[in-house]
Parts: sequence; C-alpha cells; structure tokens
Amino acid sequence: MCGIFCSFIKGSTVCSEISKCRSSLQKRGPDVGSTHQINVNGYTALFSGNILWTQGERPTGQPYVDRKGNVLLWNGDVYSWNLAMNNSIKDSDTKIISDFLCDGGSMELLMTSFHGPYSIIYYDCEQQVLWVGRDPIGRISLLWNISTNKLIVTSVGHKDIPDLKEVPAIGLFRFDLNACKLVPQLYQWSHTRFDCDYDIPNELQYFKQTCIHHVTNPEDSILQQNDQLNMSELLSHQEFCKNVDSLIHYLSQSVKKRTTINPKACKMCEFKCDHAKIAILFSGGIDSALLALLASKYVESDEPIDLLNVSFEKPANSNNFECPDRQTCLNTLEELKTLCPTRRWNLIKIDIPNVELQQKRFDTIRHLIYPLKTVLDDSLGCSLWFASRGLGKCNGKSYKTPARVLLSGMGADELLGGYTRYRKILQRHGWQSLNEELDKDFSKIPSRNLGRDNRVCCDHGRQLRTPYLDENFVEFIRGLAPWQRCWPKEPYPINLGEKLLLRLAAFRLGLVNAACLPKRALQFGSRIANKKENGSDISDRL
Repeated sequence: MCGIFCSFIKGSTVCSEISKCRSSLQKRGPDVGSTHQINVNGYTALFSGNILWTQGERPTGQPYVDRKGNVLLWNGDVYSWNLAMNNSIKDSDTKIISDFLCDGGSMELLMTSFHGPYSIIYYDCEQQVLWVGRDPIGRISLLWNISTNKLIVTSVGHKDIPDLKEVPAIGLFRFDLNACKLVPQLYQWSHTRFDCDYDIPNELQYFKQTCIHHVTNPEDSILQQNDQLNMSELLSHQEFCKNVDSLIHYLSQSVKKRTTINPKACKMCEFKCDHAKIAILFSGGIDSALLALLASKYVESDEPIDLLNVSFEKPANSNNFECPDRQTCLNTLEELKTLCPTRRWNLIKIDIPNVELQQKRFDTIRHLIYPLKTVLDDSLGCSLWFASRGLGKCNGKSYKTPARVLLSGMGADELLGGYTRYRKILQRHGWQSLNEELDKDFSKIPSRNLGRDNRVCCDHGRQLRTPYLDENFVEFIRGLAPWQRCWPKEPYPINLGEKLLLRLAAFRLGLVNAACLPKRALQFGSRIANKKENGSDISDRL
C-alpha cells in the first residue's frame, strides 16, 4: 500500500496542505518515500509518494519519473495482465506501468488490460495532461479537491483540509493543463450509469456485460417447492452444486493471488522469515472463516496465520471486553484447527479501553474517516483501525502482528445478499426489486465503504486485500440471479437464507458450524456501537 499525493497550484506557491496529511501518507508507505516538484504551464506541481513494499524484488521509489519526464504515482496491485507486457518477474507494477506508458502505450488501453485494485496519478509531460482514477470497484482510497486554479489529489486527508471528496470510481479523469480551468474530462467505465456533469469523450469496457447465467425462475427452485431442506440436501441438487463449485473455484483463486503475491519477509524482517505475513480481520463469521480456511491452502506450511479480533470495553462495566464476536471467533477457531490441524493459528485478542478509543479517535481516526462523518462511519472506522493495528494478546502474551497483508471479507454482503433488510425488500416488492437493490448496493460501496476502510486499515503500513471483490469473483456472482445467491424468505431463517450460496460453499468445505452463523454487523459484534443511535446520523465524535 502507498500514500500518494499530488497538487497543482497556479503560480509559484507550493502546496501547504501536504504538511497536514504527511504523517498519514508516511504511515501508509513506511518503506520508501520522496517528493518531486515541477512547473507546468504556470502551475507549481508537487508529487509525493510513500511506499509499502508488496511486489517486485525490491521496493520501487515514487514518484517514479521516466526518461521523458513523465511522473507516476501508483498505489495498487496488479494480479493479472491481459496484455503482453515487457517485464521481468523482478519488476514492480510501478516500473511495468511506467515503461508501458513511456513507450507510447495508451492510458485507456492500459487501464482496461489488467485486474487488481489501484489508485493512480499520472502526469504526461509531452501532452501536459494529468490522469487521475480509482479501479472500477473502488478498492483503494483517493480523495480530491478541485477549484479553478488549484487541484489536490491524495490517498488520505485531514479535517483541516477543507472540501475533500472521494474521487468517484466511475472512470479515469483527464485534466488538460493547457486549459483555462482545471476541469476534468471523464473516460467512464461502461458498466457505470451515473448521471454526471463531466464531459465524457469515451467509454472504457472493463467488466463483461452482466448477464444472468442459466436463467431460471425462482418459482421453479427446489427451495420454493420444499421448505424443509437442509444444507446437505441442497448440495445434492444440481441447481446449487455447479454454482457452489464455481464459487469455491473463483474465491480460491482470489485468495491464492492475495496470499502468494507478497514479499517473503514480514514487516519486522529484511530477509525471508517464518513469521506471519498474512493476517485476517476475523470475527469468526462465515466471511472471515472461509477466507481463513482458503488462505491456509496457500500460505507456506511453516508460517502462522494471524487472526485479528477486536472488542471494546463496555461503557458501564470497566475492564469487561466480552462481546458476541469474541465467543464466535473462539468457536470458529476450533473448527479451523480441526480442518487444518498442522496450521499454526495466532488468535490476537484486541481489547480496547474507552479511554484509548476516545484518544485515538480524536488524534488520528477522525482524520482518516474524513470526509465521511456518520455514526456508522465512526463505529466501523474505529473498529477497523484498532483491528488492523493488530496489537493485542496471543496466548496470554502481548503480541503485534508483523503481517504486511490484511485479508478482509468486505463486499460479501453486497454481492451475496447478506443484509437482513433484503428480506423485507423481497417480501414487499419481489425478486426484481431485490436484484435492483443488490446492484445499487454494489455500485455504492466505493463511496460508502471502501475508501474509508482502505484509509483506516492502511494507516498501520499494511496492505488491505479484499478477496470477495476480485474481478473474476464479482463477474461470476453478478452473473447469477438473486435467488441463486440467496433465499431471504420464510420459512428459511437468516442463518441459512441470507448468503445461501456462500453458506453452502463453506458447508461443503467443512465449516459446518460457521456456515450456520447469522449475520452480525462488526459494530455490534465488537460492542462499539450504541443501538440507540441512528447509523446515518452525523456523528458528533468526528
């Protein structure tokens, strides 16, 4: 993960806002950092990059300036190329991308030719053009502030930098620095259909056109015909068997890429070591349990996997850190030990006193959550920040995870129908309305969840990776009808109907108990949230 920053200011003034977020940028990328300043057509431009090493033989410094004077700031992971790239296995993504563009490659072609999360800032010296964008799923944070004579683009902000907004994950933005005003053109992803005021010279094809595979009718489903089936019986029906096999295949490949493309040294070591390289944000629920089980297939057998579980002190009961997720994770850990008896699992119990929560929220977390500001942003942002810090107790001893990579189950609920409100939508309005709600929720996660979560988790110099948001997995799941993903209707309970397809996959792989756990939101499972508060209200703590 990296902390990248860029500013263009008309005149000779150097941007002062970087001083407010420099510390956060450095924490995102603790391995290498530098700045680069140029003058462009009356603008003073500043580029700053801080790097966390995750790919290539060694860290590649940023900003990366090529032989022509083009400047690249890259924050991302390329997992697969659709183009024949002139690269060595020793090269980082940064060098490969810079070389392609320097040799005359098209930005539009490049950005539609690989899979992986990213945010990018690229200055084309010859054209005097600035490109800015996030990947089509919006997995990496990028914020901006655009005014007539000033542009700021940054991975992370600060509450003292006014009017920052999330860069929309709807395409690539192109700024012509020869124009009178800093107004971007949008090269829009063809799968997005947002009404906007941007000039759109072209559309870019990234995802295949979504179509429902093997179109079926929910009235023909075995679930409609028999309301007493259990998971074993469902798995014997062809209706589910093939889709379960495909889900396991795509999710396994996603986890494999995200656990094996990683340096052999942990954050503490310079050379190959046997410390944990992978940590999992672990509630013990089905999403994280399945990630843990699949990760164990690909992480080297002599390395532990760290499981991070966070709990907050009960306000009226000092030193009481009991919470629903803690007991759930202990139960699921026993199931993982049975299925993977030779794997060393490090369960890190992260207990957060109220005093520390209030202090860290004020000093650090509120600036990372910004520009978001609701009660829900507060509770989720704080939970994820402390969990990803990875500082707690393991087997009764103080421990901090040395892992460079965090795996998270983000996106599973939106894709596979995990929210309890889906049940009401289906009951009142039918399957078509549920399908529309699933599409809407997926389109909103870049602005509602992913930018915030990336900022808070990566503040500890770790790479947040989200296997459920892998492009191939997303394309497969979104190609299924909603009743092939979930069945949130009576008499099937929420610990079966919601995310039914995922539960069947977990059950098939042996997670018999975890497959039947009901959905529990992180803010309630960790006991940070006050149930009397409305999550959509503006938080007075931020």
